[in-house]
Amino acid sequence: MITWMQKHKKYLVVTIWVSTIAFVGAGFVGWGAYDMNTNRAKSVAKVGNRNISIGEFQQKYGTMYEYYINASNGKFSKEQAEQMGLDKIVLQRLIQDNIMLSYADELGLSISEEEIILALMSDASFLTDGKFDKTKYESALKQARISPKDYEQNLANSLLLKKLFSAIRVDVSDKDLDMLAASYFMQDKVSAQIISLDRNSIKVDDVELKSIWEKNKDKYLTQTKYNLKGKFIPKVVSDENLTLLQEYYEENRAQYRDGFDKILSFEAAKERVKDDYDMRQTRKLALSEYLKAKKGEVELEFDLIALDDDYEFEAQELKNTQIGEYIKPVKYRMNYQDGYLISRLDSKDLPKPMNYEEARELIIDEYIDNKLKDSLEIKAKRALDNFSGKDIGFVSRDSMPQIDGLNENEVSEFINSIFARNVKDGYIIVGNKAIIYKITDQKLANANDISQYENLLSNSAYNIKNEQLIDDLLSSLQHRYKIEQYYKGQ
Repeated sequence: MITWMQKHKKYLVVTIWVSTIAFVGAGFVGWGAYDMNTNRAKSVAKVGNRNISIGEFQQKYGTMYEYYINASNGKFSKEQAEQMGLDKIVLQRLIQDNIMLSYADELGLSISEEEIILALMSDASFLTDGKFDKTKYESALKQARISPKDYEQNLANSLLLKKLFSAIRVDVSDKDLDMLAASYFMQDKVSAQIISLDRNSIKVDDVELKSIWEKNKDKYLTQTKYNLKGKFIPKVVSDENLTLLQEYYEENRAQYRDGFDKILSFEAAKERVKDDYDMRQTRKLALSEYLKAKKGEVELEFDLIALDDDYEFEAQELKNTQIGEYIKPVKYRMNYQDGYLISRLDSKDLPKPMNYEEARELIIDEYIDNKLKDSLEIKAKRALDNFSGKDIGFVSRDSMPQIDGLNENEVSEFINSIFARNVKDGYIIVGNKAIIYKITDQKLANANDISQYENLLSNSAYNIKNEQLIDDLLSSLQHRYKIEQYYKGQ
């Protein structure tokens, strides 16, 4: 139950951004669409009497950009940021923050210098041996390209938002807790019947398939084909130099682990170290050849074709490469030999509708899925009219009962679906199975079961209630303060 509740609890809509310093790096935004009126040159927007500075916008953009990089294990790119309109998302959230800050101003709330100093002196990022370290503070801001004045202003905004939220918060009542407990801890007594169908039992009608293809030709497209010219750089096999290999191992020892996640000794990892070292030397050679190829000093040797889903290439990089451009070396395997490939994009064949034979396999999968679902629904409706299910006892949202004919994932999907619906009987399609059910009784978990989650219940109720309060307040304040937006987006 605790896992389910933590997964579903909500948080405040307005985000407090300025509690940490983020290095902006590749996340800086270009200003091609910025209104350069001299009166607005230092701001991206204005809410009431509050200006949102370029620096503040860049810091928040950098924070969000770094968040997505970390969440994607480093795969988030500037192109993806542009596609999702990250700059507009950041600006909108800053405007929302400043609407709330303007309301705080109107209420007469403020932050004193003493409160800012106290916050700085209690920030672990700036402490050395438990004491505020001014040198560490100034060094951190310099590295993040933030002036002390700007950082302390952002900190003051953060503290003011916290003070506002604290002032308007709504406490949780016993009735709130009772209602939430009833929602979270209700148990249903369920009877279930399983009907399954074999996919192989579905007969494929080619006339129907062709009709589907005729009506949906634009849905079934070939992949973009990239016509490349390439040169393969086979793996360099260097002489075994123990000194160099040990140095390489020490630099990268964390990546050499056994099945129990323990770091291997140099001797145990030696073969892998040698292979990785050789590949690094190969990459250096490939980069040198790549630069020569761009200058016309090296000829590419063979033609090859890449598709969007080729694992050797980053799909986004292929899409962004222009005709005639060279692609940086990528790991490649050719004739059972590892190495690196340097290449040039000579032309692209854009997606086009597949002919029937090309699309048939794709159509068949969808066709069988739909036929299977239709057949299951017909059988499930009949079974519901003549129900003969087996009692599986009382279940709650986090239950994982043993149900004959269902695996754990299917049981989990079934239980979640029951509690997501407001009906006492019905059926649920899970893959090639229909689960027909009836709820025959309900009860609330006993007080002892609920009491162990009292704190979690209270926190969840508090978050839900105050999130709605902030959301409603923000909606009502949208037109209270004049909003001027100078930055128009990339």
